[in-house]
Formats: sequence, C-alpha cells, structure tokens
Amino acid sequence: MRKSVYAVAVMAALLAGIGNVYAGSGIPSGVRSGITAGDTHAHLQVKGSCEMCKTRIEKAAKSVKGVTSASWDRKEQTLHLNYDPEKTSLEAISKAVAKTGHDTEKNRAEDRVYNALPKCCKYRKN
Repeated sequence: MRKSVYAVAVMAALLAGIGNVYAGSGIPSGVRSGITAGDTHAHLQVKGSCEMCKTRIEKAAKSVKGVTSASWDRKEQTLHLNYDPEKTSLEAISKAVAKTGHDTEKNRAEDRVYNALPKCCKYRKN
C-alpha cells in the first residue's frame, strides 16, 4: 500500500514538472502537442485576416514533412512552429505557406494565387 501511494505521488510530481516546462516557454498551448526532443521552435510572420486564413496557413505548414505542429496567431500575424530541422527548414515551410496565397517574411505569394483567395482573406493594402 505504501509503495502504491509513493508511486502515485512520484507520477503526480513528474506530470506537474512536465507542465511547468511549458508554463513560461511562450509556446502557445495548441503548439505543444507533438513536440519531440529534436524539434526546433520557430516563429514566421505570415499575413492573413480571418479564421479561414488560419486554417489554410496551419494546414499548409503541417503538410511539410517534419513539421510537428503549427499555430497561427491572427493578432500577431505569427505562425508558431515546431519542426525537425533534419527533415525540413523554415524556408521550405515558408514556401509551402506562400503557395497557398499568404505572404511570409521570407516569401511573397504569387499574385494569381492571392487574387483567388476569398474576399475576407484579402490582406494586401494595394
């Protein structure tokens, strides 16, 4: 009985410690799942304007082999990423997102792709 109580206490302490690892990390809670030991966390500025944009941007990023999580923040216009640098690069992820019509800090979307976005997804001022 005493060993069981001790085992439960140790497991609870370990789980609490895991939660604290992420508490002040600045990683959005939706990005945490899927993180592996070799992952790199990065931010990429991506232009967009609505929830459809969010879905499109995250889907494009996650379609790149090696990306374990992606979460786009509309207010900050920032894509939070976790990826395996041995399988992909920030440049490859940026290109994949730009191909869907969203400008990134590294790549501009083709005008024809941008122009095909729904009206609510338009973010360019010109």
